[in-house]
Amino acid sequence: MQKRLLAGVFVAALMINSSYLPLTVNAETTEQLEQKKQELETQSTQINSDIQEKEDQLGSLETEKETLTEDVKQLQLKIDGFVLQLQKEEKNLEESKWKIEKLQTEINSLKELILQREKKLKSQARAVQTDGNVSNLVDVVFSSGTFTDLVGRIGIVNQLVTANKEIVIVQENDKNLLEKNEKKAEEEKLAIETLKSGIEVNKSNLVAQKSELDDKITKVAAAYDMTALEKTAFVKEQQAVSAQTSMLSDELEEKRERIIEEEKTKQAAAQKAAEDSAGEIMSEEFEEESLVVNKQDSSISSNNSSLAGSENPSSNEIPLEASNSDFIRPSNGYTTSPFGYRIHPITGERKLHGGIDLAGGGQIVAAKSGTVLVAGYHSSWGYYVKIDHGNGFQTLYAHMKAGSLLISPGQLVSQGQQIGTMGTTGASTGVHLHFEVYDNNTRVDPAPYLAL
Repeated sequence: MQKRLLAGVFVAALMINSSYLPLTVNAETTEQLEQKKQELETQSTQINSDIQEKEDQLGSLETEKETLTEDVKQLQLKIDGFVLQLQKEEKNLEESKWKIEKLQTEINSLKELILQREKKLKSQARAVQTDGNVSNLVDVVFSSGTFTDLVGRIGIVNQLVTANKEIVIVQENDKNLLEKNEKKAEEEKLAIETLKSGIEVNKSNLVAQKSELDDKITKVAAAYDMTALEKTAFVKEQQAVSAQTSMLSDELEEKRERIIEEEKTKQAAAQKAAEDSAGEIMSEEFEEESLVVNKQDSSISSNNSSLAGSENPSSNEIPLEASNSDFIRPSNGYTTSPFGYRIHPITGERKLHGGIDLAGGGQIVAAKSGTVLVAGYHSSWGYYVKIDHGNGFQTLYAHMKAGSLLISPGQLVSQGQQIGTMGTTGASTGVHLHFEVYDNNTRVDPAPYLAL
């Protein structure tokens, strides 16, 4: 009886003990699922932060876009005003041309009149030389027979002398008037050229400003599209993480319910087996029951190990002094970056610096006389000017202040003439002049040409 009781207790203890083993394995698996869920929630929080950051960037870009839209309106107002100014100045040009034509007509008439008088005076002079000199005229006067004849002859001589004097005076006055009109015509022509030059310079500045604005709008639009795409990608990633988290939560809940049901079933089976074995002490039955228990234990352990293995998360992954050459310094200031290879201050890449940088401020002048090739805007150079000096030499002046261009393409400039003002437009990190020298379309070190 005592042996039978001990056997029953042993079998029951064995069954109950075997039911605890799957519980431990399932508890570890549940902990892994909880950890994975927590990792996904952390990832979701980070993605939300990224989405918020992109929304902030989109807001900033939207504000910049509105600012650029306002700039476009202001530029359009300038363009409208410039068109009115052009119309007014074109009218002035027409009036000036009409004045010049009128002056030219008067000049031509005066020239013709002066020419006729000169012919007349020369004819009289030849007549005097041919017919006699002043003493002959005196002889004519004193050879008169009567006093009345004498008075008549003296009157004729006086009329001739007076007429010649008047012709000479009128001739001199007309010559002075001719000189005055010619000078006035030259002044009108100069005024027209100055007016034309001013129109071209204003036009060049306006075109350059429009290019700069277009460049900004393009960059903002590209940045806006890129940020919107990045936000969309983050939102999709967030949706994927949320779906994965939801599936994991469902799986975790299902596993917990299954574990509870399995434990209830095993405990009931163990209790029944213990009760059935309590009245039997036969070793073969005890061994068979132990074998069954061990088999169940092995099967459950194997299933839990397989389940745990399938649930492991995967991993993821200036004084302007002349040099020895015929170039002069284009601006005041000191050299901050010479010609040659360097680390680019904006991109961080090692690349050739094709000119020299002169820091400071103030006016920029032509290093040498020449013809303006370009006076406009470039996304890297900002407001810039390029001048051709002949003999294969050209110079370039970059990062000028917006609206400071004083020349236009095709214009002739002299050495030392101001062409603009230092600025920091384009790809620039501060107010300076980027100066380049080209020899037969190849950039060369400007330093030797400027005696730096």
